Amino acid sequence: MDELDLPPSPEAEREVCRDLRTKTAFGHLVGHRPWQAGGSSTAVYWCLKTMETIGPDDAIAHPHNCKLGRGCWRERE
Repeated sequence: MDELDLPPSPEAEREVCRDLRTKTAFGHLVGHRPWQAGGSSTAVYWCLKTMETIGPDDAIAHPHNCKLGRGCWRERE
């Protein structure tokens, strides 16, 4: 089974930094993985702190990177 076929963890949304965004964050089709899982091969992610594809720590803005433990990470409310 491919990693993209696996269901997302229930914590996926809470684990991703609140400042991470992508166009797909504003809706997805029923039955598709939430954007927080980072499974899209075409999505472009950006940080609201920098408004760039890199965060304030000069690392790439992506759901796989923007997690607890990163210095600039902020919890979702």
